[in-house]
Amino acid sequence: MPSPYAEGMGLPVGSEPYGLYMNQTISQWCTNPTQSKITILADGFSAVELFPNVTDLAIGGVGRPYKEMAKVRLARDVVYPIQGRGEMVSQVETAFALPDLLAGMAPDATARGYSITYGRSSQTIRTCASVFLLETCVDTPSEQFCGYYGGNCMVPKKDSSGAVLVPEQLEPAICSYTARLCGEEAEVHAQLNATAMGIQVASQVPCDASLGLPNGTLCNIIEAPGVEPGTMKARVLETPLTFTTEAQARNDEAMAQAESAINIMIYVTIGLQVVLLVVNLVAGFYNLRKHLRSKDATATTGGAPPTLAAHNPEFKV
Repeated sequence: MPSPYAEGMGLPVGSEPYGLYMNQTISQWCTNPTQSKITILADGFSAVELFPNVTDLAIGGVGRPYKEMAKVRLARDVVYPIQGRGEMVSQVETAFALPDLLAGMAPDATARGYSITYGRSSQTIRTCASVFLLETCVDTPSEQFCGYYGGNCMVPKKDSSGAVLVPEQLEPAICSYTARLCGEEAEVHAQLNATAMGIQVASQVPCDASLGLPNGTLCNIIEAPGVEPGTMKARVLETPLTFTTEAQARNDEAMAQAESAINIMIYVTIGLQVVLLVVNLVAGFYNLRKHLRSKDATATTGGAPPTLAAHNPEFKV
Protein backbone atom coordinates (compact mmCIF):
# COMPACT_ATOMS: atom_id res chain seq x y z
CA MET A 1 0.00 0.00 0.00
CA PRO A 2 1.27 3.53 -0.73
CA SER A 3 1.34 6.39 1.75
CA PRO A 4 -0.91 7.59 3.39
CA TYR A 5 -3.15 4.50 3.04
CA ALA A 6 -0.52 2.21 4.54
CA GLU A 7 -0.09 4.30 7.66
CA GLY A 8 -3.86 4.55 8.07
CA MET A 9 -4.11 0.75 8.15
CA GLY A 10 -1.07 0.29 10.37
CA LEU A 11 0.96 -1.24 7.54
CA PRO A 12 4.44 -0.43 6.24
CA VAL A 13 4.58 1.53 3.00
CA GLY A 14 4.86 -0.91 0.10
CA SER A 15 6.22 -0.71 -3.43
CA GLU A 16 4.52 -0.80 -6.83
CA PRO A 17 2.36 -2.38 -8.06
CA TYR A 18 0.12 -1.19 -5.23
CA GLY A 19 -2.79 -3.29 -4.13
CA LEU A 20 -3.38 -6.63 -2.50
CA TYR A 21 -1.01 -9.23 -3.95
CA MET A 22 -0.21 -12.41 -2.08
CA ASN A 23 -0.18 -16.20 -2.21
CA GLN A 24 -1.64 -18.14 0.69
CA THR A 25 -2.11 -21.77 1.68
CA ILE A 26 -5.28 -22.19 3.71
CA SER A 27 -6.21 -25.32 5.67
CA GLN A 28 -9.80 -26.03 6.63
CA TRP A 29 -11.22 -29.07 8.44
CA CYS A 30 -14.77 -30.34 7.96
CA THR A 31 -16.76 -33.33 9.25
CA ASN A 32 -18.60 -35.81 7.03
CA PRO A 33 -21.75 -37.06 8.84
CA THR A 34 -22.80 -39.52 6.11
CA GLN A 35 -22.26 -43.27 5.68
CA SER A 36 -20.28 -42.76 2.46
CA LYS A 37 -16.75 -41.55 1.84
CA ILE A 38 -16.78 -38.17 0.08
CA THR A 39 -13.91 -36.83 -2.04
CA ILE A 40 -13.58 -33.45 -3.74
CA LEU A 41 -11.31 -34.03 -6.72
CA ALA A 42 -8.45 -31.58 -7.20
CA ASP A 43 -8.39 -32.35 -10.93
CA GLY A 44 -10.86 -30.04 -12.62
CA PHE A 45 -11.48 -27.92 -9.51
CA SER A 46 -11.62 -24.19 -10.13
CA ALA A 47 -12.75 -21.27 -7.99
CA VAL A 48 -12.51 -17.49 -8.09
CA GLU A 49 -13.18 -14.80 -5.50
CA LEU A 50 -15.29 -11.93 -6.84
CA PHE A 51 -15.63 -8.39 -5.52
CA PRO A 52 -18.92 -6.59 -6.21
CA ASN A 53 -19.25 -3.31 -8.02
CA VAL A 54 -19.79 -0.80 -5.21
CA THR A 55 -21.56 1.67 -7.49
CA ASP A 56 -24.20 -0.93 -8.33
CA LEU A 57 -24.50 -1.83 -4.64
CA ALA A 58 -25.04 1.83 -3.75
CA ILE A 59 -28.10 2.03 -6.02
CA GLY A 60 -29.62 -1.16 -4.65
CA GLY A 61 -28.09 -3.69 -7.06
CA VAL A 62 -26.24 -6.89 -6.22
CA GLY A 63 -22.83 -5.61 -7.33
CA ARG A 64 -22.59 -6.46 -11.02
CA PRO A 65 -20.28 -6.55 -12.86
CA TYR A 66 -18.05 -8.47 -10.48
CA LYS A 67 -14.31 -7.98 -10.31
CA GLU A 68 -12.05 -11.03 -9.98
CA MET A 69 -9.74 -10.65 -7.00
CA ALA A 70 -8.33 -14.14 -6.38
CA LYS A 71 -8.02 -17.63 -7.85
CA VAL A 72 -8.23 -20.77 -5.73
CA ARG A 73 -7.07 -24.31 -6.43
CA LEU A 74 -6.82 -27.45 -4.33
CA ALA A 75 -3.37 -28.66 -3.33
CA ARG A 76 -4.67 -32.27 -3.44
CA ASP A 77 -7.88 -34.30 -3.38
CA VAL A 78 -9.99 -33.57 -0.31
CA VAL A 79 -11.06 -36.83 1.36
CA TYR A 80 -13.77 -36.94 4.01
CA PRO A 81 -13.98 -40.47 5.50
CA ILE A 82 -17.25 -41.98 6.68
CA GLN A 83 -18.41 -39.99 9.72
CA GLY A 84 -14.90 -38.55 9.97
CA ARG A 85 -12.96 -35.33 9.50
CA GLY A 86 -11.02 -34.30 6.43
CA GLU A 87 -8.70 -31.43 5.59
CA MET A 88 -9.11 -29.14 2.60
CA VAL A 89 -5.83 -27.46 1.66
CA SER A 90 -6.40 -24.54 -0.73
CA GLN A 91 -3.82 -22.42 -2.50
CA VAL A 92 -5.07 -18.86 -3.01
CA GLU A 93 -3.47 -16.43 -5.45
CA THR A 94 -4.72 -12.89 -4.75
CA ALA A 95 -4.21 -10.04 -7.22
CA PHE A 96 -6.35 -6.98 -6.45
CA ALA A 97 -5.27 -3.61 -7.78
CA LEU A 98 -5.26 -0.54 -5.53
CA PRO A 99 -8.22 1.27 -7.22
CA ASP A 100 -10.43 -1.78 -6.74
CA LEU A 101 -9.22 -2.21 -3.18
CA LEU A 102 -9.96 1.41 -2.34
CA ALA A 103 -13.42 1.10 -3.88
CA GLY A 104 -14.11 -1.70 -1.43
CA MET A 105 -13.04 0.61 1.39
CA ALA A 106 -15.61 3.23 0.43
CA PRO A 107 -16.81 5.43 3.32
CA ASP A 108 -20.28 3.85 3.43
CA ALA A 109 -18.75 0.35 3.66
CA THR A 110 -16.44 1.54 6.44
CA ALA A 111 -19.39 3.06 8.30
CA ARG A 112 -21.39 -0.15 7.89
CA GLY A 113 -18.51 -2.18 9.32
CA TYR A 114 -18.37 -4.96 6.73
CA SER A 115 -18.44 -5.63 3.00
CA ILE A 116 -19.68 -8.39 0.69
CA THR A 117 -17.51 -10.81 -1.28
CA TYR A 118 -18.71 -13.42 -3.77
CA GLY A 119 -17.17 -16.60 -5.10
CA ARG A 120 -17.82 -19.03 -7.93
CA SER A 121 -16.57 -22.63 -8.04
CA SER A 122 -16.73 -25.74 -10.20
CA GLN A 123 -15.88 -29.14 -8.77
CA THR A 124 -16.52 -32.87 -8.94
CA ILE A 125 -17.63 -34.68 -5.80
CA ARG A 126 -16.99 -38.44 -5.59
CA THR A 127 -19.16 -40.50 -3.24
CA CYS A 128 -17.92 -44.01 -2.43
CA ALA A 129 -19.07 -47.02 -0.42
CA SER A 130 -17.36 -50.38 0.17
CA VAL A 131 -18.76 -53.88 0.51
CA PHE A 132 -16.72 -57.09 0.65
CA LEU A 133 -13.58 -54.98 0.06
CA LEU A 134 -15.07 -53.78 -3.26
CA GLU A 135 -15.38 -49.98 -3.48
CA THR A 136 -18.13 -48.46 -5.62
CA CYS A 137 -18.09 -44.75 -6.47
CA VAL A 138 -20.35 -42.17 -8.11
CA ASP A 139 -19.00 -38.84 -9.46
CA THR A 140 -21.28 -35.78 -9.29
CA PRO A 141 -20.27 -32.49 -10.99
CA SER A 142 -21.14 -29.41 -8.96
CA GLU A 143 -21.15 -25.69 -9.67
CA GLN A 144 -22.06 -23.11 -7.07
CA PHE A 145 -22.09 -19.42 -6.33
CA CYS A 146 -21.33 -18.19 -2.81
CA GLY A 147 -21.51 -14.97 -0.86
CA TYR A 148 -20.14 -13.94 2.53
CA TYR A 149 -19.32 -10.89 4.64
CA GLY A 150 -15.85 -9.76 5.67
CA GLY A 151 -13.83 -6.77 6.75
CA ASN A 152 -10.89 -5.56 8.80
CA CYS A 153 -9.51 -7.81 11.52
CA MET A 154 -6.33 -8.52 13.46
CA VAL A 155 -4.18 -11.61 12.92
CA PRO A 156 -1.01 -12.93 14.63
CA LYS A 157 2.15 -11.57 13.03
CA LYS A 158 4.57 -14.15 11.58
CA ASP A 159 8.30 -14.14 11.04
CA SER A 160 10.07 -14.69 7.71
CA SER A 161 9.74 -18.48 8.06
CA GLY A 162 5.98 -18.30 8.60
CA ALA A 163 6.06 -19.07 12.31
CA VAL A 164 3.87 -17.03 14.66
CA LEU A 165 5.88 -14.61 16.76
CA VAL A 166 6.14 -15.27 20.51
CA PRO A 167 4.95 -13.36 22.43
CA GLU A 168 1.98 -12.85 20.12
CA GLN A 169 1.84 -9.64 18.11
CA LEU A 170 -1.22 -8.67 16.06
CA GLU A 171 -1.33 -6.87 12.73
CA PRO A 172 -4.21 -5.61 10.53
CA ALA A 173 -5.67 -7.95 7.89
CA ILE A 174 -8.88 -8.65 5.98
CA CYS A 175 -10.90 -11.64 7.23
CA SER A 176 -14.13 -13.52 6.66
CA TYR A 177 -16.71 -12.46 9.23
CA THR A 178 -19.27 -15.11 8.33
CA ALA A 179 -19.68 -18.51 6.74
CA ARG A 180 -20.21 -18.75 3.00
CA LEU A 181 -23.79 -19.05 1.77
CA CYS A 182 -23.78 -21.12 -1.43
CA GLY A 183 -26.31 -22.06 -4.09
CA GLU A 184 -27.57 -20.62 -7.36
CA GLU A 185 -26.57 -16.99 -7.90
CA ALA A 186 -30.12 -15.63 -7.66
CA GLU A 187 -30.77 -17.68 -4.50
CA VAL A 188 -27.66 -16.33 -2.79
CA HIS A 189 -28.56 -12.74 -3.62
CA ALA A 190 -32.07 -13.28 -2.27
CA GLN A 191 -31.04 -14.99 0.99
CA LEU A 192 -27.69 -13.41 1.90
CA ASN A 193 -28.39 -11.33 4.99
CA ALA A 194 -25.85 -9.95 7.47
CA THR A 195 -28.05 -10.42 10.54
CA ALA A 196 -29.03 -13.96 9.55
CA MET A 197 -25.34 -14.77 9.01
CA GLY A 198 -24.49 -13.68 12.57
CA ILE A 199 -23.35 -10.07 12.25
CA GLN A 200 -24.56 -7.77 15.00
CA VAL A 201 -23.96 -4.08 15.67
CA ALA A 202 -22.42 -3.98 19.15
CA SER A 203 -22.15 -0.17 19.32
CA GLN A 204 -21.74 2.96 17.25
CA VAL A 205 -19.13 5.71 17.39
CA PRO A 206 -18.74 8.98 15.44
CA CYS A 207 -17.02 8.28 12.14
CA ASP A 208 -13.55 9.70 11.55
CA ALA A 209 -13.58 12.97 9.65
CA SER A 210 -11.12 11.52 7.11
CA LEU A 211 -13.93 9.40 5.67
CA GLY A 212 -15.58 12.50 4.33
CA LEU A 213 -19.00 11.55 5.63
CA PRO A 214 -21.50 14.15 6.86
CA ASN A 215 -20.91 15.40 10.40
CA GLY A 216 -22.62 13.26 12.98
CA THR A 217 -22.47 10.07 10.90
CA LEU A 218 -22.04 7.03 13.13
CA CYS A 219 -19.82 4.07 12.29
CA ASN A 220 -20.74 0.58 13.41
CA ILE A 221 -18.64 -1.50 15.77
CA ILE A 222 -19.70 -5.00 14.83
CA GLU A 223 -19.53 -8.47 16.31
CA ALA A 224 -19.36 -11.47 13.99
CA PRO A 225 -18.66 -15.22 14.10
CA GLY A 226 -15.26 -14.77 12.40
CA VAL A 227 -13.72 -12.33 14.89
CA GLU A 228 -13.37 -12.08 18.64
CA PRO A 229 -15.43 -9.32 20.29
CA GLY A 230 -13.43 -6.29 21.33
CA THR A 231 -10.06 -7.29 19.88
CA MET A 232 -11.34 -8.15 16.35
CA LYS A 233 -8.81 -10.99 16.30
CA ALA A 234 -9.64 -13.53 13.61
CA ARG A 235 -11.01 -16.87 14.78
CA VAL A 236 -11.95 -20.12 13.06
CA LEU A 237 -15.55 -20.39 11.90
CA GLU A 238 -17.29 -23.45 13.35
CA THR A 239 -19.45 -23.80 10.23
CA PRO A 240 -17.52 -22.36 7.27
CA LEU A 241 -20.11 -23.30 4.62
CA THR A 242 -23.91 -23.13 4.51
CA PHE A 243 -26.43 -23.51 1.69
CA THR A 244 -29.50 -21.74 0.48
CA THR A 245 -32.78 -23.52 1.18
CA GLU A 246 -33.03 -24.70 -2.43
CA ALA A 247 -29.37 -25.75 -2.63
CA GLN A 248 -29.68 -27.77 0.58
CA ALA A 249 -32.70 -29.59 -0.88
CA ARG A 250 -30.76 -30.31 -4.10
CA ASN A 251 -27.75 -31.54 -2.13
CA ASP A 252 -29.95 -33.84 -0.05
CA GLU A 253 -31.57 -35.21 -3.21
CA ALA A 254 -28.22 -35.67 -4.96
CA MET A 255 -26.82 -37.43 -1.90
CA ALA A 256 -29.87 -39.67 -1.73
CA GLN A 257 -29.52 -40.52 -5.43
CA ALA A 258 -25.81 -41.20 -5.03
CA GLU A 259 -26.45 -43.40 -1.99
CA SER A 260 -29.28 -45.12 -3.89
CA ALA A 261 -26.97 -45.84 -6.82
CA ILE A 262 -24.31 -47.12 -4.43
CA ASN A 263 -26.88 -49.26 -2.61
CA ILE A 264 -27.97 -50.77 -5.94
CA MET A 265 -24.34 -51.55 -6.72
CA ILE A 266 -23.95 -53.03 -3.26
CA TYR A 267 -27.02 -55.24 -3.71
CA VAL A 268 -25.76 -56.33 -7.14
CA THR A 269 -22.37 -57.10 -5.60
CA ILE A 270 -23.98 -59.04 -2.77
CA GLY A 271 -26.10 -60.94 -5.30
CA LEU A 272 -23.03 -61.84 -7.36
CA GLN A 273 -21.22 -62.94 -4.21
CA VAL A 274 -24.17 -65.15 -3.28
CA VAL A 275 -24.24 -66.67 -6.78
CA LEU A 276 -20.51 -67.35 -6.63
CA LEU A 277 -20.93 -68.86 -3.18
CA VAL A 278 -23.68 -71.19 -4.43
CA VAL A 279 -21.60 -72.17 -7.46
CA ASN A 280 -18.62 -72.90 -5.25
CA LEU A 281 -20.75 -74.94 -2.85
CA VAL A 282 -22.29 -76.98 -5.69
CA ALA A 283 -18.86 -77.59 -7.20
CA GLY A 284 -17.53 -78.54 -3.80
CA PHE A 285 -20.37 -81.00 -3.12
CA TYR A 286 -19.96 -82.50 -6.62
CA ASN A 287 -16.22 -83.01 -6.14
CA LEU A 288 -16.79 -84.42 -2.66
CA ARG A 289 -19.42 -86.88 -3.91
CA LYS A 290 -17.16 -87.92 -6.78
CA HIS A 291 -14.31 -88.48 -4.34
CA LEU A 292 -16.49 -90.56 -2.00
CA ARG A 293 -17.75 -92.74 -4.89
CA SER A 294 -14.18 -93.37 -5.95
CA LYS A 295 -13.29 -94.49 -2.41
CA ASP A 296 -16.35 -96.81 -2.27
CA ALA A 297 -15.38 -98.44 -5.55
CA THR A 298 -11.86 -99.06 -4.32
CA ALA A 299 -13.11 -100.55 -1.05
CA THR A 300 -15.44 -102.98 -2.94
CA THR A 301 -12.66 -104.51 -5.11
CA GLY A 302 -9.87 -104.28 -2.62
CA GLY A 303 -10.41 -107.79 -0.89
CA ALA A 304 -10.48 -110.04 -4.02
CA PRO A 305 -7.23 -111.80 -5.00
CA PRO A 306 -5.76 -110.80 -8.30
CA THR A 307 -6.39 -113.11 -11.25
CA LEU A 308 -3.16 -114.41 -12.81
CA ALA A 309 -2.85 -116.32 -16.04
CA ALA A 310 -1.40 -119.92 -15.51
CA HIS A 311 1.72 -120.76 -17.49
CA ASN A 312 3.40 -124.15 -17.45
CA PRO A 313 6.49 -124.05 -19.52
CA GLU A 314 7.85 -127.32 -20.86
CA PHE A 315 11.41 -128.25 -20.00
CA LYS A 316 13.45 -130.27 -22.32
CA VAL A 317 16.71 -131.97 -21.35
